[in-house]
Amino acid sequence: QVFQLLTDLKQQRKESGKIKQSSGQQNLNTIMYETLKYISKTPCRYQSPETVRDFLIAMKSHKLTKAEKLQLLNHRPVTAVEIQL
Repeated sequence: QVFQLLTDLKQQRKESGKIKQSSGQQNLNTIMYETLKYISKTPCRYQSPETVRDFLIAMKSHKLTKAEKLQLLNHRPVTAVEIQL
Protein backbone atom coordinates (compact mmCIF):
# COMPACT_ATOMS: atom_id res chain seq x y z
CA GLN A 1 0.00 0.00 0.00
CA VAL A 2 2.88 2.35 0.74
CA PHE A 3 4.41 1.46 -2.61
CA GLN A 4 1.15 2.29 -4.42
CA LEU A 5 0.72 5.56 -2.52
CA LEU A 6 4.25 6.74 -3.24
CA THR A 7 3.96 5.72 -6.89
CA ASP A 8 0.72 7.71 -7.20
CA LEU A 9 2.25 10.77 -5.51
CA LYS A 10 5.26 10.59 -7.80
CA GLN A 11 2.98 10.48 -10.84
CA GLN A 12 0.92 13.45 -9.59
CA ARG A 13 4.04 15.52 -9.08
CA LYS A 14 5.28 14.60 -12.53
CA GLU A 15 1.97 15.66 -14.09
CA SER A 16 1.80 18.95 -12.17
CA GLY A 17 5.13 20.07 -13.61
CA LYS A 18 8.23 21.52 -12.04
CA ILE A 19 7.68 24.08 -9.30
CA LYS A 20 10.46 25.61 -7.21
CA GLN A 21 10.54 23.64 -3.99
CA SER A 22 11.67 24.53 -0.49
CA SER A 23 14.45 22.58 1.18
CA GLY A 24 11.85 20.78 3.32
CA GLN A 25 10.03 19.68 0.18
CA GLN A 26 13.30 18.52 -1.36
CA ASN A 27 14.00 16.45 1.76
CA LEU A 28 10.55 14.88 1.49
CA ASN A 29 11.19 14.09 -2.17
CA THR A 30 14.46 12.38 -1.22
CA ILE A 31 12.72 10.28 1.43
CA MET A 32 9.98 9.32 -1.03
CA TYR A 33 12.56 8.40 -3.68
CA GLU A 34 14.64 6.27 -1.31
CA THR A 35 11.55 4.53 0.06
CA LEU A 36 10.25 3.75 -3.43
CA LYS A 37 13.67 2.49 -4.47
CA TYR A 38 13.82 0.16 -1.46
CA ILE A 39 10.25 -1.14 -1.72
CA SER A 40 10.54 -1.75 -5.46
CA LYS A 41 13.25 -4.32 -4.70
CA THR A 42 11.15 -6.26 -2.18
CA PRO A 43 8.48 -8.90 -2.75
CA CYS A 44 5.83 -6.75 -1.07
CA ARG A 45 5.65 -4.55 -4.19
CA TYR A 46 3.36 -7.18 -5.72
CA GLN A 47 0.77 -6.93 -2.96
CA SER A 48 -2.72 -5.61 -3.38
CA PRO A 49 -5.40 -5.01 -0.75
CA GLU A 50 -7.02 -8.26 -1.88
CA THR A 51 -3.88 -10.35 -1.33
CA VAL A 52 -3.40 -8.82 2.12
CA ARG A 53 -7.03 -9.55 3.04
CA ASP A 54 -6.79 -13.13 1.74
CA PHE A 55 -3.56 -13.68 3.68
CA LEU A 56 -5.06 -12.38 6.93
CA ILE A 57 -8.12 -14.58 6.51
CA ALA A 58 -5.92 -17.63 5.86
CA MET A 59 -3.78 -16.87 8.93
CA LYS A 60 -6.71 -16.52 11.36
CA SER A 61 -6.46 -20.14 12.45
CA HIS A 62 -2.78 -19.71 13.34
CA LYS A 63 -1.74 -18.10 16.60
CA LEU A 64 0.46 -15.37 15.12
CA THR A 65 1.02 -11.92 16.55
CA LYS A 66 0.35 -8.82 14.48
CA ALA A 67 4.11 -8.33 14.15
CA GLU A 68 4.59 -11.86 12.83
CA LYS A 69 1.81 -11.40 10.27
CA LEU A 70 3.30 -8.09 9.17
CA GLN A 71 6.73 -9.67 8.81
CA LEU A 72 5.32 -12.47 6.66
CA LEU A 73 3.46 -9.94 4.50
CA ASN A 74 6.53 -7.78 4.02
CA HIS A 75 8.98 -10.59 3.26
CA ARG A 76 6.60 -12.99 1.50
CA PRO A 77 8.68 -16.13 2.06
CA VAL A 78 8.11 -18.88 -0.51
CA THR A 79 10.35 -21.67 0.78
CA ALA A 80 10.57 -23.40 4.15
CA VAL A 81 14.07 -22.02 4.59
CA GLU A 82 12.87 -18.44 4.12
CA ILE A 83 10.12 -18.97 6.68
CA GLN A 84 12.69 -20.14 9.24
CA LEU A 85 14.82 -17.00 8.76
